[in-house]
Parts: sequence; structure tokens; C-alpha cells
Amino acid sequence: MKKFTKAEIEGARNYFRKQEFQEAEATLGARRFSYFIIPHSIEPNLPNFVVRLTGEPSDGYVLGISDEVNEKYRPYALVHEFIEFVETKADVQNKCRRALEEELKLVPEELKSDYLKMRRDFFRALIPYCRKQPESYTANDLSQFEQNLKTLEALAG
Repeated sequence: MKKFTKAEIEGARNYFRKQEFQEAEATLGARRFSYFIIPHSIEPNLPNFVVRLTGEPSDGYVLGISDEVNEKYRPYALVHEFIEFVETKADVQNKCRRALEEELKLVPEELKSDYLKMRRDFFRALIPYCRKQPESYTANDLSQFEQNLKTLEALAG
């Protein structure tokens, strides 16, 4: 996955603030992170999208999520990105799959059924979306997305 420079990360944060995108914070267990709520019109081709800009750990991060995602689900979809790109070292294998496992452990049972369907549909859309951008997504990235989709399809039906 694409690695961003400190200038790109800070530039995105400043742009989102200039656009007056709402900033929010989430706490899930010991994890605490901030994120932006971004109009779906920014990327209408990817339903329930998430945004992640990370690079070197010292450069900070920017996370965002489409405003079309149910407010109750936002922290769980974003904790996936936080685990995968902020907590986990760059050279760890299967980071996306591991992040999905951790993410799903955090989702409360009363939300899980609908949440799983939302994430399944996101990964269904993500794979063809990423295939059109080979400069940003590797074969390994796509393979992990496909494995996550299989997991979500098995869990969500």
C-alpha cells in the first residue's frame, strides 16, 4: 500500500480542516484515535470508504471515513486502519487480514450482523476499485482484500 510523506499527511489534515470536515475521536479498549468524516461525494465510486494516510511512525497519521457509513460503525471500520498502519510495523505479513480479525473482535454482538454485511459490501467494491489503480495497490494488497472478503462472506452470508 502506498506510503505517504509527512508533508502529504499534514497537507491532507490541513485540507480536511479547511473544508470543515467534522473531526471525531474514538476509543476502543486501549486504542484512541482521531478521524475525519468525509462527504461521500469526494469518492462516489467506493461505498463506505475509509481514508488512510500514514508513512513513517513519527510522521503521524490521518484517518477518515465516508459520511454515509452509519455513525455506530465508524470507529470499528477505522480501528482496522489504525491497527494495520499505526500499530503494526511495516514489515509484518498479512497486516490487513490480522487487522480484520482484531476489528471484528471489537464489534459488539448487537451490531455485528449488519456491520459484517456493510464490511463485506465494502470489500466487494474495494477489490475492483483497487485493480484500476495498480500504482497504489500491490498484488499482495489485493490478495489480502480477497481473503478478507472471503472471511466476511462466510460470516455475513
